[in-house]
Amino acid sequence: MSVSESSVATGPESTPRTHVEEKHGTDDSSLRQVWRIIRPRRGRGVLSVVLASLSLICAIALIATSAWLISRAWQQPPILYLTVAVVAVRAFGLGRGVFRYFERLVSHGAALRGLTDLRVRLVERVAVVAPAGMVGLRRGDAMRRLVDDVDTSAEFGLRTALPGVTAVVVGVGVVGLVAWLLPLAAVVLLLGLLVGGVVAPWITAAVARTAAREQVHRKGAMAAELSALFAQSADVIAARASNASVESIRSIDAEVVESEARSAKGMGLAAAIGAAAQGLALIGVVLVAVPAVRSGALSGVNLAVVVLIPLVAFEIVAGLPSAALWLAKARGSSDRIVDLLDRRDPVPDPAVATEIVVADGVVPALAVSDVAVQWPGALSPAVAGVSFELEAGERLAIVGPSGCGKSSLAAGLVKFAPMSGAVVLGGVDYSELEGANVRQLVGLCEQNAHIFDNSIAENIRFARHGANDEQIIDVLTRVKLWDWVESLPHGIHTTVGEGGAQLSGGQRQRVALARIVLADPPIAIFDEPTEHLDPATAAALTDDLLEVMSGRSVIYITHNPYGLDRVDRVLELT
Repeated sequence: MSVSESSVATGPESTPRTHVEEKHGTDDSSLRQVWRIIRPRRGRGVLSVVLASLSLICAIALIATSAWLISRAWQQPPILYLTVAVVAVRAFGLGRGVFRYFERLVSHGAALRGLTDLRVRLVERVAVVAPAGMVGLRRGDAMRRLVDDVDTSAEFGLRTALPGVTAVVVGVGVVGLVAWLLPLAAVVLLLGLLVGGVVAPWITAAVARTAAREQVHRKGAMAAELSALFAQSADVIAARASNASVESIRSIDAEVVESEARSAKGMGLAAAIGAAAQGLALIGVVLVAVPAVRSGALSGVNLAVVVLIPLVAFEIVAGLPSAALWLAKARGSSDRIVDLLDRRDPVPDPAVATEIVVADGVVPALAVSDVAVQWPGALSPAVAGVSFELEAGERLAIVGPSGCGKSSLAAGLVKFAPMSGAVVLGGVDYSELEGANVRQLVGLCEQNAHIFDNSIAENIRFARHGANDEQIIDVLTRVKLWDWVESLPHGIHTTVGEGGAQLSGGQRQRVALARIVLADPPIAIFDEPTEHLDPATAAALTDDLLEVMSGRSVIYITHNPYGLDRVDRVLELT
């Protein structure tokens, strides 16, 4: 017997989309926040600086020793002098390569570990706040933050901090060496290095800072538009509605090209300044070194050393303009990452939670009293004033037109969306339960269940990690999909394509049903499981769904009248 109830629902059925402003911070607070997640690898960072410094020192020592060897050789000193110098040249040449190799090994290893830490932290945060906390963030933009922005931020130490610290350490040593030979030449070299290592990067940063950060945000917008374009259905494309997306992508691409051009101008200007500084420093060293030789303050042999060192010394600061540009990119990426990290959990877990543990076969009762669900950013609740009680093993159908809030109610019942009112599960108020515990007891099967680009078995197994093939076959049999799967060349190990492209609509829904059966929650919510299916397929799926969930409590959300005669009660939302 069906009992019709009614309640009032307001607000949109689907999650509202709101515009989210990107943060363009003027300081490094976002970058520092991200760096705190990565920097526990500081031991590797120090080792990377040491190895990079030793590599540059070997390069400088190589040219200094070579210059001394060439200048000294014409004086025909004892062969032992020359032998030692030749061995030193070979040792410094080899050492440069060896230290460089191990520096790359250590620094890239640290960067990759930091990248993993950051991405895991970000994914963990997204998993907590989704889906309500992700309102307004488009899928393509979110994916770019998780991939490209994480890569950029995590490589800050490798591409900015490491070159900067190494340049300071080695630069001081080189200037000290030249000062030991000729103090005035050291002053000239220092001025040149300051121009190439400070002024040039500063100009790069000044010219390209805004452009580099704009690139990060605009590429995020482009990723979102591309994702939306690829997701458009055939009817949208046939109606040429996709032209708007194409025009948006073209406009964003033009802005990206413009910002990249500004960045290139900054890098070009910095390169010109660096080359000019190197040339002027070399000329200046020559101008002060030659008189010093004439006066006897500098030996002729050391003249070659003093003159040639500036040629390799500028290798120390050559990468700093690029480091400055990467710093600007890292700031922009960090802003976008912190925007995700700082998103408030719309359904926070209690500080001290109560855990419900039910024995096999025990189904807790669910009581809902005057519940309202309002998505973040929405002007009004998606559904309000809902009350019902679901006894153990009872089947409740929730019906109503599209937009009345049925799906929002389902999201609220699994603590995916913020709710007001009272919900009691197994005698415990929802406010005392963690979301993970609720979702162990209340399963949700959505109308558009996600199908991974993986095998049929793995698409089902993620509902219960560790399930063996026999258990997978059992649930496929129960949802009446095994006969078809068995006929496939690879059986349950057959891949189904992205989004289940190799499956029909009915087969995708039965895979989703198999997940629920394998997870075996005491209470199961089915949100429009027959949407987009033909009447015959929808009727068969409904029959099988209600049969396979026998003994469990079921909330069956639908606007299809089929199957309502097989439930215990009907709650109507208007």
